[in-house]
Parts: sequence; structure tokens; C-alpha cells
Amino acid sequence: MSKRVADVIFPNLPKTYEEYEAQYPPRNCAATRFAPSPTGFMHIGGLYTALINCLFAKRNGGVFFLRIEDTDQKRQVENGVTEIIHTLNDFSIRFDEGPAGETGDYGSYGPYRQSLRREIYQAYAKYLLEKDLAYPCFCTEEDGVQLRQRQEEENALQKGYYGKWALCRNLTEEQVLEKLAQGQSYVLRLRSSGVDGKFRVFHDELRGDISMPENVMDAVIIKQDGLPTYHFAHVVDDHLMHTSDVIRADEWIASLPLHVQLFETLGFPVPRYTHLSPIAKLEPKEDGESFSRRKLSKRKDPEARVHYYDEIGYPVAAVLDYLLTISSADYEPWREENPDAPITGFPLDVKRTGIAGSLFDFNKLNSIARGRVAHMSCGEVYEAVCAWAAKYDGKLSSYIAAEPDRFRRSIPVWHDNRLDVAKWSDLMQMYPYLYDAGCRIDEIPMPEKFAGHAQRIPGILRDYLEGFDPSDDSAAWFDKLRAIAAKYNYAVKMGQYKKHPEDFNGSIADVSSFVRFAITGCTNTPDLHQIIQVIGGEEAGRRVEKFCERF
Repeated sequence: MSKRVADVIFPNLPKTYEEYEAQYPPRNCAATRFAPSPTGFMHIGGLYTALINCLFAKRNGGVFFLRIEDTDQKRQVENGVTEIIHTLNDFSIRFDEGPAGETGDYGSYGPYRQSLRREIYQAYAKYLLEKDLAYPCFCTEEDGVQLRQRQEEENALQKGYYGKWALCRNLTEEQVLEKLAQGQSYVLRLRSSGVDGKFRVFHDELRGDISMPENVMDAVIIKQDGLPTYHFAHVVDDHLMHTSDVIRADEWIASLPLHVQLFETLGFPVPRYTHLSPIAKLEPKEDGESFSRRKLSKRKDPEARVHYYDEIGYPVAAVLDYLLTISSADYEPWREENPDAPITGFPLDVKRTGIAGSLFDFNKLNSIARGRVAHMSCGEVYEAVCAWAAKYDGKLSSYIAAEPDRFRRSIPVWHDNRLDVAKWSDLMQMYPYLYDAGCRIDEIPMPEKFAGHAQRIPGILRDYLEGFDPSDDSAAWFDKLRAIAAKYNYAVKMGQYKKHPEDFNGSIADVSSFVRFAITGCTNTPDLHQIIQVIGGEEAGRRVEKFCERF
């Protein structure tokens, strides 16, 4: 092509590529970026990538910025940028530069939305046209179908737009100018310098050297709407924003030859690349016996959506701890030694994140979350549960609003010296007898082990009610329970019962379970005396009386 063609296609650009080069001077530090598209809820893999980029930049005294890749206008959702920003903020991932809401930026290397950088991309595309390193392609969709048919017929080893199959690659300048004058639609393509069948070694900071075929495709760099393709925008943006390290998902490894070729064709230094392995899960195969490994899917797996963790109430710190635990074997021992340190203090080595990738493990997440909840103070738990319930659990939120002091007193019941709760949605599921006024304990099926005691249970519970005093401390309350047990020939000392069970109707554990079930509908709970103090003696007595009616 020539400057004539370039001037016809881009006649009135405000700046040349040289001026943009001067506008965005090199940084004197490391720089990483997270570059999502505003097309819906964030994937947990995206959050993972953002976290790794953020920690890498912090560890190396660099800059972490957010860039919005919104050139695919059709797939965008309303307020998608705000959604991304809020999600990162919710998970304490702070970027140093980037968009501020749906409009506006902060930082010296913006705009940070690709849709606002159209003229920048066009300036660099114009440069490529002038150097005959790109050309306009006027092929229609029908031309593309016919091209693929011919490649099938000739058993072409590679399918695509390249070499002899690149129909517009060798148009003369006059032919191009004539088509432009006629108003024919076009895209701009890279004039690839790759050699078919030639391999090249590309370096990945995690995977080492990777041998891959050179890119031979004349890839589209500017679409018909004047916006760039992802590949071209990625290269121009990472150059002008001076990204030192591109840390992204391994699904982009296949694009590495094209991206490196674009950097080199434009005369740009190539950043270091690190391709992270995805978070995967095992899925049963059709034979029902073996499993296949696949990436988490937003469509199939609720845990793939970042908002899922907020919706069911995992503490943010627990999710971040989990992601870093599966990313690096160094994280868990570091966290044990530094339980209160911010995650930015972790000396992340991206080269130790692992090539195989990690399987999503709810058991591990729940274990980490229970430890994180246990490490929180009761005051921190109160604030966190209040905020979560206000968003997602109206019943629990109403309870807290009506009984804030009682809710505060209830927290130590399941929190102190226990590892029961992993997420805030557990509260209503595990402790309805504390928080759900509509809980009908009298409708819960009675444990089978109670059947052999059915004749004695009503008497035991009535004696319990007769002697019950809500002001009793734990010791006095349990002494009365022992007396009732002895009266009905239930062993007060478990040692005696284990030696001679035939001498007793049961043990003090059985008597306690009758009272416990009558009050909570469960046979295994935290300290029952504490539970009674929270729900109140009157309510506890009412429940016991209601239970007696079942006999």
C-alpha cells in the first residue's frame, strides 16, 4: 500500500503515531494489567487473574492498572464497567490506574476503555498501511464461505486467510483506491511475515520455552466499524501503557505467535508473558466411572461466578485465601505465620503458580473459610453478617433489626472456640432454632434412638420444666439435669454406663439429648445452656411443653 491509500482511509486523524509515542513515556517500574470485557458477571478465573496481577505488581514495586476491553459492542451489558470495578473493590483488589465508573479515568496512560481509544488504534493502523505492513480487505461473507470450500476441496493443511488464500493481499494501489471510491466495505488486515511450516520458540515465564508455528494468517486488525480487534488493541495498549508483564489465562497461548508478531511488526518491545493455568473441575463421563477435567463454566457451575461467593456469604478474606492457596504451595504456610497480614504482603512468585492448574475443591474452601471466620472477632462477625443479610437474607436481617442485642449475644454460641460456620448462609441452615421464628421444631421427625425411651421422656421433660430456673448458671442447670437422670435410672457418670450399660435405662447423654432436641430440634448443638440464655427461658420452656404434646 502507500501513503495515498492510508490518507484516504484515515484522512483526518488528530495525532500521528509518533505523537502518541511522545504522549505516553516509558514507565520506570514494572506494570501489570487486568483487562476484562464488560459482558456480564465476572468469572472466578478472572478474579484469580486480577489477584495474581495485583500481587505481582505490588511485590515488584510496580503499577497495577485496569483496562476495559469493550470493542465488542454487541456483547456489552449495561453498567458492565461499574460491575467490574465494584467486584474488584469488594474483593479488596485495588488498581492504581483505570476507569472511574462508567465515565472518567484516573491515571496518566488513559483512556482505559478501548472504545475511547479508536483514533489511537487508527493512527497505528495508518502507520502499518504506509509501510505496506497492512492492507484493506474487501472480501464479503460469501467470499469467505467460498474460500473455506476451496480449502476443503484442496485439503489445505491450514484453513484461514493467508498466502495464496488471501484474496486481497496483492491488490494494486489503483485497485484499492477504486474500491474505496466505490464505497465498498472493508477491514484492515496485517500483512503477515510468517512462514508456513516454520516453528519458533516463545518464552513463557511459567512454562519456559514453547515451540509453536509462526503466525501466517493475515489477521484482521481493524473491523468494519473502525474499532480494532482484540489482538491489535491488546498490542497497541500494552505498548503505550508500558505493560512489562502480561499475566493472563492459558487460553491465550494459541494467540502468542500473532501477538508477538504484531509487537515486532510495529517495532515495539515484547513484554514478558505468563499464562496461568485455569481453575478446573472434574466432570463424570458418560460411562459413569471415569472423569474428565474441564474449566469452570459460568453456564454450568454456580461457583464460576464471582458473585456466587458473596451471595451465599463467604467472607472475602476466605475466598482470597483460597485462591492464593491453590495458586501457590507457599501461601498456606505464609498465612499460618502471618494470620493478620494483608494479602499484598505475600511474596508471590508467579513461576510457582503451577502448570497443571488446580481443581476447585469446596471442602478446602470451606475449611479455609471456617478458619477465617473463627479468626474474626465477634464484632467483626456482627458487622459482616449484618451487611450480608441486608443484601441476601431478609428473614435473618429482620431478626437482627428486631433483636440486635440478642443477635450479638448469640454469636459466641457458635463462634467461640468452634469451627462450624464457613459462610453466613450457614447460620439459618445450622441454627434455625436461634434465628428463625417460624421454625417448627414440633414438626421435625423424632430421632429413632428416642423410641426405646418414649415412656420416660414426658416425665423427664416435665421434671425438667418444674425445676427450670433461667437464672441458674451452667453448673446449677446441669446439676438439676443429673438429678433427673438419676431419678429415672440414667447413669450420671459415663464411666459407669460404659462398664455396666445393662444396669441403666441410658446415660446422662441421653437425658441431655431429650432436652436438647425439645429445644432445638437437633441432637448435636453448641452448648445448650448458652442457647437457652439466648432464646430466653420462657421460649425454651414453651418449646419443651410443645414437644411433650407429641407423646
